[in-house]
Parts: sequence; C-alpha cells; structure tokens
Amino acid sequence: MRSFALPLMAAVVVALSPVSNHAVSLAQTIDVQRGARLFGQTCIGCHNGGGNVIQPAATLFLKDLQRNGVDTEEEIYKVTYIGKGRMPGFGQNCTPRGQCTFGPRLQDDEIKILAEFVKLQADQGWPKIEGIEN
Repeated sequence: MRSFALPLMAAVVVALSPVSNHAVSLAQTIDVQRGARLFGQTCIGCHNGGGNVIQPAATLFLKDLQRNGVDTEEEIYKVTYIGKGRMPGFGQNCTPRGQCTFGPRLQDDEIKILAEFVKLQADQGWPKIEGIEN
C-alpha cells in the first residue's frame, strides 16, 4: 500500500499545480492565434477590426451582433456556415450555391474556431490581435 502513496501524491500535486492551468492557457492562446489567422484569411476583407465594409449595420461589434440576433458562438457559427443577407456561407455543405462563397470552403472545426474568435473579440471590443490587421 505504501508503494502507491508516493506516486498517488505526485499525481495529485501535478493535477493541482499551476502548470495544468498553464497548459489550458496555452491551448486557448493557440486557438486565438488560429482564429486570428483564419479571420485574416477569410473575413478581414469585409470585417477588418470587427467592422463591415458592405453592410455598416452588420458589424461584428457586440451591440450589432445582439441587435441582429447573432450574439452567441452558435449563431455566429451558423451565419458563417450558411451565410446571411449579403454575407456568403463558408461551410462545406453550404447551399444554395448563390448564397455560398465561390472561394475555398472551411472545415467545421475551422468555422467553430472562427465563431469562438469572433465572439471573444466582440466581447472585448475588438482589441488588436497579433496576426490580423485592425
């Protein structure tokens, strides 16, 4: 029994140590960086800095997202996947053809990361993020 005590205590200490929290923070940082990169490749042409050069009332700022009923990650995902109004959809199975982008389509996990990134940015007032222009 005693031979198990030390490894068990070591496992508890590792699980409760700040290093575990650091790993979560690193993963979150990587997702933000990946979100910023995807945003820069796909969305920045119309939504630089959270704005909207085509439909000024449809920015990615929280007040506009709320007014337009697109203020959750799920709704942002849905609009990014299938499109809405003048915004094309980017999902792999987006239809009808005229509503979807003619450019490269995004994988489901990429759209999820984009939705998380947009929501995070909107909640923070679109601060500058390294890797995208604001």
